[in-house]
Amino acid sequence: MKSSRGVTLIDTVVGVALMLIVFLGIFAAFQLSVDVVLNNKARAGAVALADERMEYVRSLPYSSIGTVGGIPSGTLAQSESVTLNGVAYTRRTLVEYVDDPKDGTGAADTTGTAGYKAVKVDVSWPSHTGARDVAVVSRFEPSSGLESTVTGGTLTINVVDASGQPVSNAQVTVVNASSSPTVNLTTYSNVNGSITLPGTPAASNYAITVTKSGYSTAQTYASSAQNPSPSPANLTVSNNQTTSSTFAIDQLSSLTILTLLYDSTTTIGSVPVTVTSAKTIGTGIHKYSASVGGTGSATTTLSSMEWDTYTMSVPSTTGYDLASSCSPQPVSLSPGASVSTTLYLAPHTSNSLPVKVVSGTDGSLISGASVQLSKTGFSATQTTDSCGQTFFSSLTTGAYTLSVSAPGHATFNASNVQSTSTVYAVTLN
Repeated sequence: MKSSRGVTLIDTVVGVALMLIVFLGIFAAFQLSVDVVLNNKARAGAVALADERMEYVRSLPYSSIGTVGGIPSGTLAQSESVTLNGVAYTRRTLVEYVDDPKDGTGAADTTGTAGYKAVKVDVSWPSHTGARDVAVVSRFEPSSGLESTVTGGTLTINVVDASGQPVSNAQVTVVNASSSPTVNLTTYSNVNGSITLPGTPAASNYAITVTKSGYSTAQTYASSAQNPSPSPANLTVSNNQTTSSTFAIDQLSSLTILTLLYDSTTTIGSVPVTVTSAKTIGTGIHKYSASVGGTGSATTTLSSMEWDTYTMSVPSTTGYDLASSCSPQPVSLSPGASVSTTLYLAPHTSNSLPVKVVSGTDGSLISGASVQLSKTGFSATQTTDSCGQTFFSSLTTGAYTLSVSAPGHATFNASNVQSTSTVYAVTLN
């Protein structure tokens, strides 16, 4: 008798796996070839659109080369959507004066700062691998071949990060509805983090906004009844003068706030927290001030925060006082950082006193410090928690004496301490 061996399950699995490897490879190669063909087709269309716009610019008189709302002003659209061969393109045109360095620049150039006009046409389109673009740049000189003196002044915008380093490719928007002609220009900072706009119409109230994807936003502000002395205020450009301003932006950060009941791990999700920035945009007007949380969750994450120092408080109308916090207030937020802080809340009383104890040597928190608060007919001693803080509640009005001690440190004493619900900071040497 002869025996024949059949196909086992292992043979089937191995065979199917090999076929998948082969066909997946073929499919990937086919998909890549399709993407290459489509992108080449789209690129050809983009080049055609860029060349078309540039040829049209070449047909214009020198004085007419400019964009709507741009500097210089003209009839060309700064941005437009164009569909060609089924591909949706965005065509952007930028025209700007350039001061030819051959005869000096800025104040050293006595023949005029508008040497020639540089025109850049950028055409972008979406693809499977992300946005793609092609750009065409050309230089246009006045027919006389000489630099022209244009009316207006020069506006220079510098963009830096939190450490003062230049930020390139930052979007800079310049808007002025009261200038003649009106200005509504969007451009981008160069590798030195700056833009220079000779020929800016002389006018006041230039609104500047600077930002970048994933970065914070910096801007000027108009004077108003709510903010009569804005800082920074909208800019003024004068004839034959240079107006310069620097704006700082950096990567956005996140701030997570957890609210717990004081001296416990019980979460509190019904209490809103007021978050206020140290940066201001006018006298007494903070750049960021918002009431967050209080929607049922004890954890609130603010994901698009500017680097700054933030103070958190709890309105007494919530029925709670801020007894302690880790990290202690205010919280410093660095660019691109993710910081978490825990707020410990105690039932509200009319008079209370939070106390924070830090080391005078290195500024570190001192946990386990003995804090005694006393006055006639009252004396209480408490110990600072792991955050270097303690909280006295149900106090009365009037002056208290405060005594703070910790091993290895000199005792701190203070009189006339008021129960104002404001954190009283103590430094032990």
